[in-house]
Parts: sequence; structure tokens; C-alpha cells
Amino acid sequence: MGTSGRVGAAATRRKGASVVVRPAVPFDPDAEIPFVIATEADVPSHEVEWEPHAHPVHELVWVRRGVMSVRVGRRVWALPNSVGLWIPAGTVHGGRLSAGAEFHASYFSPSSSTFAPEAPVSVRLGPLLHELLVFLADTKIPDSGRGHAEKLVFELLEPSAHPLDLPLPLDPRIEPIASHLVDDPADQRSLDDWAAVTGLSTRTLARAFLASTGHSFGRWRQTLRVHVALALLSSGLSVSETAEAVGYGTPSSFIDVFRRATGTTPGQYRQTAL
Repeated sequence: MGTSGRVGAAATRRKGASVVVRPAVPFDPDAEIPFVIATEADVPSHEVEWEPHAHPVHELVWVRRGVMSVRVGRRVWALPNSVGLWIPAGTVHGGRLSAGAEFHASYFSPSSSTFAPEAPVSVRLGPLLHELLVFLADTKIPDSGRGHAEKLVFELLEPSAHPLDLPLPLDPRIEPIASHLVDDPADQRSLDDWAAVTGLSTRTLARAFLASTGHSFGRWRQTLRVHVALALLSSGLSVSETAEAVGYGTPSSFIDVFRRATGTTPGQYRQTAL
């Protein structure tokens, strides 16, 4: 993903009335990469969706306002303000960005990166790391200053304690349940209720969720609700309105779940996201 076409996006097209779809630019994988770290930023006026694509460089994406989601295969990451996603070179991915979000992307030369996970991983984006990466967007920095900043960046890069990734099940026995909950996260039906709907046993559904997603049904639905809540809060809904929209009977129960999942309260997140 990207904004300039140097490493990421190029021409855009409309999807409906409000979503801009950005296809990726093909790059020669054998071309020389003339940087160690390069950063770009964008604040789109419309919601943006990136088509699935890959880069010949590592990419770190994050937002400082609004919300972003990134999909790799059957896994979706929600990225609140304090968390970025490291996407290894060659990894096919797509994304979605809310209108007005402050989007940032940093690109890392694979041959020069000392931080190089082989799979996508959430990264803690503290204020110092953010400022250093933004600083590296300046192409006129002297080599000595750039080298020092790049060294600090690699020292600060570390996995986040709040990854917020949601695996989407492939199992045909539970995929319709998951799809329904994505559309209606406030649905309160239990696994026993879904067993009655599908004609399968509760134990069969429980095992299918665990095998397909790595999570219990309850944990998977809870993560989904936090994903949706991030988008609703960044769109301006109040904490109580968001709690009701994602299926929590009281704001206090929603606040507790949200804090444990993200490390911050929904009220604090809303203040930084708007």
C-alpha cells in the first residue's frame, strides 16, 4: 500500500459513491532499492480500499487518526493509533482506510533491515518511533543524520502486545455464521443457538471455530466486535452508542473488553481518532 506510486499505489477509481480503490503499481523485483527506510503519508478525503498486491520491499503501515484494516489471506488486522502492521516483502495484502484518516507507510530495504519477521506482525508505534519514521520522509537529510535515525528505528521496532488480528474461517460449517456476525456483530445468539439453526451439535461448532481460527467462538466474536468498534468510534459515535451497536448491554462491559484488547479505553481512543 502507498500513496505516491513510488512503491505502492497508482491510478485510482471509484467504488460506489465514497470508496476510492487504488490498484498497486508493478515493480521489477530485481531493481535496485535506493534507500534503507523511506516514508510517505496521506490524508484521503474519501474512504480508500487497496486491491490485493505485494511489494519488493518490507512495509510498515499505521494511522495517527482514523482507523485502518489490512487483510492478508484469511486474516484481518485492525490498526488503532498506537499499532502498525509490518508486512514482509512479497506478501500479498490489501487494505481499507477510513475517510480523513492520517495514513503513514514506511518502506524498508530487505537487504538492510535488521528487523525482518517472515510473517505479518503488529508493531507498537510509540511517539518516538512515529516521529523518526516521519523524519525519514525528508529526502534532503544528510547521510549521517539519516543513518543515525535509521539505527534508532530498528532499535525501537518491536511486536505489539495488542495485535488485534482476526482470522476468517474457511470451514463451510461455520463460515456462514462468521459472515453473519461480520454484518451484525450485535447478534447475541450463543453457540447453542447457532447449533439449533445449523442442525450441528454445539461441540461440533466449537471444535470447528477453534480448528479454523485458533480461537473459541466467544473469543473470535469479541475480537470482531473490537474491530467494528474501532471504526465506529473513529467515525464519531459515542462510547455508549458504539457499545450498543456491537452488542454490549452496558458501556462498562464494553469498556472492559476494549481496554483488555487494545490497552486503552474507548473514550481515550475516540479522542485520538477524531
